[in-house]
Amino acid sequence: MKFWDVAHYSFEHLKHRGLRTWLTLLGIVVGIAAVIVLVGLAQGLRVSVASELELFGADLILVIPINIEGGAFAGPTSFRPTSGKLFDKDVNVISKVDGVEVVTKALRTNADMKYRRDSITSSVMGLETDTYQETMVLDELDEGRFLEPGDRKVVLVGSTIAYDTFEEDVQLNSFLEIAGEKYRVVGILSETGSSYSNVDSMIVISFEDAKRIAGDTIAEREVSAIRVKISEGYEPIEVEDDIEWALMKHRGVTEDDKDFGMISARFIQEQVDSILGALTLFLLIVSGIALLVGAIGISNTMFMSVLERTREIGVLKSIGATSGQIQQLFLMESAMIGLSGGVLGLVIGALLIQLIAFFDFTAVLSVEMAIIAFIVSVGVGIAAGTFPARSASRVPAIEALRYE
Repeated sequence: MKFWDVAHYSFEHLKHRGLRTWLTLLGIVVGIAAVIVLVGLAQGLRVSVASELELFGADLILVIPINIEGGAFAGPTSFRPTSGKLFDKDVNVISKVDGVEVVTKALRTNADMKYRRDSITSSVMGLETDTYQETMVLDELDEGRFLEPGDRKVVLVGSTIAYDTFEEDVQLNSFLEIAGEKYRVVGILSETGSSYSNVDSMIVISFEDAKRIAGDTIAEREVSAIRVKISEGYEPIEVEDDIEWALMKHRGVTEDDKDFGMISARFIQEQVDSILGALTLFLLIVSGIALLVGAIGISNTMFMSVLERTREIGVLKSIGATSGQIQQLFLMESAMIGLSGGVLGLVIGALLIQLIAFFDFTAVLSVEMAIIAFIVSVGVGIAAGTFPARSASRVPAIEALRYE
């Protein structure tokens, strides 16, 4: 028999078994659709993170007084949340590193706040008004202006503070009482919606005002964080490493007892990739289990088919069909099941990814993964049908003809 004869014969037999064929297909369809959707969600999350990281700034670095290296998946030996304090002299050290364009100090302190009849306790960020804009991504304002050099007793607020914190929306040029002192609202930042930037919930005042509010809760010349902008033309990764080495030398610490940390777009991306890598592996294992169940279903169906068609095998052999051709018939059927399941799984997976978009989730249809999933589905079909096909080809023709 020619290839197309084998394919036609197998197709007609599968069509004749209707319900059983569809039930067998179901396992493969679920497995392939699961692979496409779950991996698509992981890829979509990676794309969302990459777009949000643009709000952090590829050329910006935040130095904080706590070592956060290691990440959630690095294990207890490498995750050492040791902490120290940052001071003005650390700012001077960073400013002398080659490739550093701007360095600015930040001071965070808690304070009681009141807007009209509502009172809250929140953190306030004090920034140097002459340099802070160069070390932050603050492109949009709903109203008003940014803080300017020499500003005192004025405040810049994020959209969450302005519109979602108090019973009444914060109005431009109104007064926000912070630690018992009145601050005029000069600007309201536009909403970013970013999970990796706290711009939406920021309350920004001048560094000097924040230092006065903090009082004796901080040490002399202490800062909460140091914001750094890298000069154009320099490689951010190299400058970041140079800053780390300079601070370690200045503070007399090593990698093992380092008491400061550096947050950059690279650092955040590494942490996210670590989490997504583990998540993707888990999702693939879950999808693999579904495919395994589908393979068992195909194998079971093909074994049943061999038993039901034993007499048919005898007839085919009696009219000249070889054992190899009999094996091809059954392999073709299992391959068709895998092929059909793969196609349906891809279609359903793609439709589900489109549906997910309506629920404000980002999912990406990976062409590479779709091709791999399709090849795997066909491979699973062939692998699951190999042993039943071999069993069918070894049935003696005389015994098959006598089989009832």
